[in-house]
Parts: sequence; C-alpha cells; structure tokens
Amino acid sequence: MLMLLAALTVFATFAATDSSQRKKARYYYLEGARMQAEGKMPEAYEYYKKAYMADSSYDEAASAYGVNRLMVKTEPMQSSEELMKSLEMMRRFVDSYPGDNYESRSYAFVASRLDTLPEAIRIYQRLDSLNPADGVTLLQLSDAYMASGETDKALATLDRFETTQGKSPQLSLKKMSFLLAKGDTIGAVAEVDKLIASNPKEPDFRILKGNLYEVIGDNDSTLAAYKQAEEINPDNGAAKIALATYYKAQGDSVAYDAKVYEALLSEDFELEDKLSLLSEYLQTLLDASSDTSRGDHLFSVLQEQCPHEPKVLDLAARYSGAKGDFKDAKEQIGYAIDLDPGNIEYWGSLIRFQLAEDDGKGAMTTYKKSLEHITPTDPYKLLYASAATIAKDYEEAEKAYAELIHSINPSLPLTDPVTDEKTRGSLNYEGLNHVCSLYTMLGDMYYTSGQTDKTFKAYDNALFFFPSNPMTLNNYAYFLAESDGDIDKAEEMSRKAIEQEPENDTYLDTYAWVLFKKKDYKEALEYQRKALEAAEKNGQVENAEFYSHYGDILFMNHLPEEALENWKKALKLEPDDELLKKKVENKTFFYE
Repeated sequence: MLMLLAALTVFATFAATDSSQRKKARYYYLEGARMQAEGKMPEAYEYYKKAYMADSSYDEAASAYGVNRLMVKTEPMQSSEELMKSLEMMRRFVDSYPGDNYESRSYAFVASRLDTLPEAIRIYQRLDSLNPADGVTLLQLSDAYMASGETDKALATLDRFETTQGKSPQLSLKKMSFLLAKGDTIGAVAEVDKLIASNPKEPDFRILKGNLYEVIGDNDSTLAAYKQAEEINPDNGAAKIALATYYKAQGDSVAYDAKVYEALLSEDFELEDKLSLLSEYLQTLLDASSDTSRGDHLFSVLQEQCPHEPKVLDLAARYSGAKGDFKDAKEQIGYAIDLDPGNIEYWGSLIRFQLAEDDGKGAMTTYKKSLEHITPTDPYKLLYASAATIAKDYEEAEKAYAELIHSINPSLPLTDPVTDEKTRGSLNYEGLNHVCSLYTMLGDMYYTSGQTDKTFKAYDNALFFFPSNPMTLNNYAYFLAESDGDIDKAEEMSRKAIEQEPENDTYLDTYAWVLFKKKDYKEALEYQRKALEAAEKNGQVENAEFYSHYGDILFMNHLPEEALENWKKALKLEPDDELLKKKVENKTFFYE
C-alpha cells in the first residue's frame, strides 16, 4: 500500500511538471507563430527553439523548429548531420498527423532535396493510400519514383493520374520525358501520337511531335511534323516559328528568312512573341549587313496591326538607333513616350539617342522634363551626369555625381581623402564596386574638364573602396601617362589591370601607351599589337585612338611606312584631329 502511494505521488509530480512544460512550450510556440505571421523570422526561430527546449516531445514545436533550422545558412547548421536532425524533428509531426497534406508534402519535399528519396516516397505513398484520387500526390510520387531511378513505377503512377484527370499535353510531355530518360524513343513517339489522336485538328500537338523528333535527331520527321502543323492551320504563328527555327538550325538562311517573314505578317501570333522574333530577325539583318528594307516593311505592317502600341515604337526606335539613324530613333521613342510617359526605359532610350549625337544639352532638357512623370533611379541619374559632362556643364555633372555618392553616405567627400573605414566595412562586394565606379566616373569627368588634380584624388578615393578595380586602375594609369605624371606608378597600375583582364583591348592599349611614354618602344609595340588583335576579336576594330597610338609606336620602332598607314586610318575616323593631320601631311611623328 505504501509502495503504491509512493508511485502515485511520483506520477502526480511528473504529470504536473509535464503539464507545466507543455504550457510553457505552447506559449513559446504560439509566439513563434505570431512572429512568423508578421514576417519576423529571426524572432520566430528563437521562440520555436525555446518551445522545443521547453518540451522536446511537443510535435508541433519540434516541426516548426526543424523547418526554421533548415533556413539557418551557417556552415554548421547546413552540415549533413544537422540537416538530418532538422528533418527528424519534422518527421515526428507528419507521422503523428498523417492526414495533414500540407505538412506531409512539405516534409517529403525537404526529404527529397536532402537525398533521402525513400523517405519522400514513403510519405507520398501514405498520402496516396489516404486519398488515391489526389492528382497532386500522384504527380509528386511519380517525380520521386523517377528521381530514385524507378522509371516503370513513375510511368505507372502517371497512367493512374491520366485515368482520374484525363489526357493533357502537359501530362504527355512529362510521360515523353520519362520514356526518353528510359531510352524508349518508340514509346515516346507512341505517347505523342495518342495525344494527337485525342484532337487531330490541334496544330500544337504536331509541333510537340516535331520537337520530340528534333530531340531524337530525326530531321526529316521533325520537318514533316512542323509542316503538318502548318497545314492544319496555315495562319498558325507557332508552326511558322517552329519551321523558322528548324531552317535556321539547318543553315537554310533563305527558308529561315521567308518563314520568319510569314510569321511576323501573321495576325495569329501574340504581340510579345512577335516582338521577340522581330528583334532577333532584325539583329540577323544588321549582323549580316543585309538590306534592311524588309525590316522597315515589317515595322510598317506591325504598326498597322498595333497602331497605338508603345512597345512596337520602342523596338522601331532601337532598330533605327542600331542602324545609326538617330533622328528616326528619337522620333519613334518620342511617340512611345507620348503613349506611356511613365515608362522610365523609354525616357532613358531618348537620352541615349541624344548622347549618341553628342547632344548633351538636349539630353539634360529631356531628363528634367521626364521628372514630371517618373522617379529617377541611380542608373538614370548617371545618364544625366553623362549628359552634363558632354554638354561641358561640369558644375552640374559634379553635382549629379555628388548626389549619387552622398546617397551611399552623406559624409563622403568628393576629392578629400576618404578615411571612413566603417563605410567601407558596411558595404558588400556590389556596394564597394558601385561606389568605386562612381568615384572613377567622377575622376573621368574631372579629367575631361581639365581638373587634373581633382582627377587623381577622385581615383584615389575609388581605390580606397576597391583597390583592385581594373577600370579604375586603367583610367588612372592612362591619364597619369597622358599628363606626364608618375609613369612608374602608371605602369604598375596598368599591369594590374591587364593581369585581371588579359584580353581587354582598352587595357592592353593603355599598357602599350604607358610603355611608349617610358620609351620602351619594343615592348610597347608587342602590347599594341595584342590590343589590336583583342579589339578585332571583340568587334572593336574601328578605334581612332588605337590606330593613332599604333602609328606613334611603329614610328619609334623605325617602321615609318606602317606608322603612316595607321595614322591615315586614325585620321579617317577622326578627320578634325589637327595633330593627326600634321603627322600624315609630314609623314613623321610630332609631340603634342
């Protein structure tokens, strides 16, 4: 009797303690849920952790803590051992409440991502047994089977899905991908044939069959399927696109051109797709230096189809700009702005077209007018700074750069040395690169305005934030060499730039020019040749400065005829350069 009483006393004490711990755990758990609902995830994590620590047998708390542990991206918490511990915490809840579809699926998804596919399959199978007609579960189970290499089970599960949900192109595509993974091309073709049989008049199904044959590598069957799709509906834009893509892959440029042209004239085609295709087609014309009259005609047709569509006008403007017709480009983008004045991209395009014509004042006017309709972003403000520089309004340009720099930290100086380690330490890689770029562009502007002293102070501040930035190092080195500054320092910085980007033609040209200034003419020639080779690879051959430098370096290497040839090339590109004229006329080198 005494022993029984003692046992009952112990049980009563344990029950009281257990109830107390559970209440505490539940309080912490509910607070965690509240914090999570408010989007305060770090606080939610701490409450869930407290709930679990208060009562580790509380399944809801264990699951919530386990889920949140997975989101802690520290190396220890992402170790295999800790990830599996988090998964185990989640498992207890889904096994206690197997009918909770949401939690079970979340758990199975995590299990599959942690390479524990058998566990994911176990949960999906259990959900399937509880509700065999649930299509979502069947699709997830088929994916899990496939991921584990059980292709036949995956296909059988999709067959069950089809029985309950019916045939669809998405399902057939999934089946085809499984069959192809199995190496069963005959089965894949049979599957797409079943889809076609379900609706023989649907051209998209024939296109899908053509896509399948393309994957298999049967070109004749690919072409036949695409042509069948077009025959079913001769105005079908998707069929024409498929045929155009096929002809392009086969290198049949004539057939490609004709089919793209047909597709773009078709009205059975979404505008977004049409614009994407037209953009690609126009680029093909420009790259091949082809007659662009076909492109001009397509725009006229497209504008007839969509007379008040700013996106069409925007593309027309970009096309004209690519052809060098900036007058028409400005006119077209102006119409787009009239239709959609709140679109900052259109305003930016207009400013770029104006800058391409060196119309800095016009670009500044456009910028100020645009502020009535849009809120400027940092990249947009940079356009204004460039416009002010081109307009030679250097005071306004300085203000624009100052505003951008001060938006990072109001206490940052422009040319006084930056010494604030805290600001540098608070920035991530992108932030450091951004502020470095701003100071570099500020330095470029100072050099253009003839303020050499300020130029190098701005570059020093740029390097304070990003000491290895290749563009800053290159520009600093070039302008040092041009202003007869510390040439050894220029050489060191230029070398660091090309070590990072050895194929950058601009950096190679700078290094060659620095060597020229050091009178190391032989090595300068070697690097200038590398610069021109890199420029040719990069499609940047027509560069007056490169040819001018090359001519000077060749002359100092006792190659006057080659020097004259390159000075002539430079002069053709810069006909107003008086020094180049003098060199060409006298067939000899002159200092500034």
